Amino acid sequence: MNSLVAALGLLQLNRMRKAKGKKRPIVFVPGLYGSMGDEIIPGTGDWHFGIAESVYGPFIEQLEEIGYTRDKDLFIAFYDWRKSCNICAKKYLKSTINKAKKKSGYKKVNIISHSMGGLVSRAYAQSNYYEKDIEELILVGTPNAGSANAYYFWEGGIVPSDRTLGSTLYKSLVDGYLWVLKKSYGTETDMETIRKYLKSTKDLLPSRKYGQYIYTLNRNNNKEYIEYEKMAFKNDFLDNLNKKEYILKRRNIKVLLIGGNGFETNDYIRVERELKSNNNEWPDGRAISSDKSKDGDGTVMLKSAFAIEGDQKTFSGKHTELLQKCSNVIFGRMGIQKAYIMQKNFMRDYISIRVSGKGKVSIKELNRNRINSLYNETERVKDVQIESYGKNLRWIMVRNQLKNRVYLEYEATENEDIEILIEDSLGRHKIIKEKNVPKNKVYRMRIS
Repeated sequence: MNSLVAALGLLQLNRMRKAKGKKRPIVFVPGLYGSMGDEIIPGTGDWHFGIAESVYGPFIEQLEEIGYTRDKDLFIAFYDWRKSCNICAKKYLKSTINKAKKKSGYKKVNIISHSMGGLVSRAYAQSNYYEKDIEELILVGTPNAGSANAYYFWEGGIVPSDRTLGSTLYKSLVDGYLWVLKKSYGTETDMETIRKYLKSTKDLLPSRKYGQYIYTLNRNNNKEYIEYEKMAFKNDFLDNLNKKEYILKRRNIKVLLIGGNGFETNDYIRVERELKSNNNEWPDGRAISSDKSKDGDGTVMLKSAFAIEGDQKTFSGKHTELLQKCSNVIFGRMGIQKAYIMQKNFMRDYISIRVSGKGKVSIKELNRNRINSLYNETERVKDVQIESYGKNLRWIMVRNQLKNRVYLEYEATENEDIEILIEDSLGRHKIIKEKNVPKNKVYRMRIS
């Protein structure tokens, strides 16, 4: 039966690919950490999804399967996520929309955006330089009122635990990019890195529309919420954006809001005011614990995703899964004929490997007493993605291999200090960190 459905679906896809006539162009806007290129870290090349390819690549493949073509009627609005949403909208998104209009001949585009990409999209759509060129604005998992997770990053300079974040993949991305930025720019702490090179994090803080979200416990163990207006750090960007939310309707932009639920998501945060730091950390109180709700996707609460006016759709899924879950709804919204969509290449599980060192890395799989190479210095299989940042830093993501016996081998090619950090989708961690490692020393370990 499944093979018959797939065959019928492929026939339908072929008919759609051959369909004549232009399609209104799509501009896709990824979320935080969804863009990489020389503008962010020199030496990383032209714009691409970076290590977030595993999140966004399959969705783009779906669009291509139903007949869209990159740089013809499908455009990716990559941007420097270190900068504020307002800067990203004006410098990167606007130019991508202009390119899409010029190449397609259409005066308006459809925007599909994920997470912070939705805030970048709103920043343009509600701006005074908007050019009346958006037909559909689709916001997937966008924190329109902010996210409590950002409190940990911006106020305290810490990455919450897997349990607090609600997603091991999201935590791996946050941990990984903080590590890359620290190594690349020579900062000493996560706090320094965030305040200097991740200023966009402040745009993700809960806004006035989110409501009071941090509290202390009094002597009677009752909650006492801290007034938003009295907080040291407020989200001026979202407060201004939400104050003028009506502009979207006035400009006849059709808005679709897609949110996820069913996964524990930070909603409120308990703090200790007495534990404020003297070095500008935790000015509103050190985070002690959080109140969670399953009315969210593990990162963004539904009340935040649905904080502005628009049509609403809810799916059970984690933040990084929502695009996979809602693709048919998105296509239907844009008038694309429903079809069987090949659900291929979506990531079921992963192993994240970060390497600081110049040595040789190889990854092998033992399958029924046969050794298969997954990655070495010259070749890799499709389920292995690698990003290099200069000569010493590499980040390797191995997808869909946790059920197999996978081994990592590292050979030092000179006397050096090395650091290897391994984590997987089950939350397991391994670390090798040694100084003055002699040339030709080899490390071997099982990583799944």
